[in-house]
Amino acid sequence: MEIKWLEDALFSGMTANAFKLGTVLSLGWFWYRTAGCSMLYRGSSMDAIDFDNILAAGASDAKQIQPPGHMAHANNTTYYYVIRRANNCGELEHTLAGAAKVSIDANGNLAQPRPNSIFEAKAEQTGKGKVRLLWHYCPLDQDSKPACFNIYCDNGIGQIEYEHQIAVISYAGRKFYSYESDSLESGRYLFAIRARNTDGAEDSSLAALAIQITISSPNPIEILSAKTI
Repeated sequence: MEIKWLEDALFSGMTANAFKLGTVLSLGWFWYRTAGCSMLYRGSSMDAIDFDNILAAGASDAKQIQPPGHMAHANNTTYYYVIRRANNCGELEHTLAGAAKVSIDANGNLAQPRPNSIFEAKAEQTGKGKVRLLWHYCPLDQDSKPACFNIYCDNGIGQIEYEHQIAVISYAGRKFYSYESDSLESGRYLFAIRARNTDGAEDSSLAALAIQITISSPNPIEILSAKTI
């Protein structure tokens, strides 16, 4: 009778399936940490964490876990690491609370800590010529806690001026934020939102929100004639 976890361990390395099934089917001898353990995973984004491959393991109460020395860290790249714990029965927790973001600069060193880029952002016209920006911020790297958000605009010329912000919104934790501009003339505008930490370092995202401002009202409908039919 073929045992799936043995096949996985032999041909696929120590996969999550082999790790869990091996523990259960072997009545615990396969589990090398009777008090449970912490396991390290990695991905190119939070949506692409490879939970099928365990990079390293440590004690359940370990304060640090080091990736294997053979794991490459390419220049100008960002990696996301997640630590999850398992109990003495091999049951793994399903959480992203133990996540860390690691950015590597052009020289292969850890990049200067910066706030994370903005995501879930949108722009909409409100009132006569006004624009409302709405965005969400989720800090993964607590070593670079943001202090505020700088708002930038291109003033309708097609090039955002990052030297002069039009507004500063204070950081108040993980939540949705909003900003409403003054009245603008009709035209196409670009807005950018960047998080800034207490050291003055901004995230380097070039993402921009484009919106077309229309102030004039639609032409009224003129009834030329009417008749009974």
